[in-house]
Amino acid sequence: MQDTEKGGMAMSIFKEEVIGSIIKKAKNDKTGRVSEALREVMKICERAGLVGFTLEELSVMATTGWYISQNPEMGRLMKDLMTMEPPPPDDEFLN
Repeated sequence: MQDTEKGGMAMSIFKEEVIGSIIKKAKNDKTGRVSEALREVMKICERAGLVGFTLEELSVMATTGWYISQNPEMGRLMKDLMTMEPPPPDDEFLN
């Protein structure tokens, strides 16, 4: 039988070593930037879940954001993609 918490979420999905790593980073950061980022990510994920994003969708978005943070070129590419005008509905290439 799995350990569960209110709402029936299995607690076994949370790896203890990952939680420890997060807490350690927050404690060791004297600037407060890590704790601030952690709070922001938690709030955004909560809001995203409330509006209907799945955990898998959130994972894709978080992974994309992380890769962008590691590669400025990818960040520019994503920004360009996000600001492109959508193709017209009668675009023969897409239809």
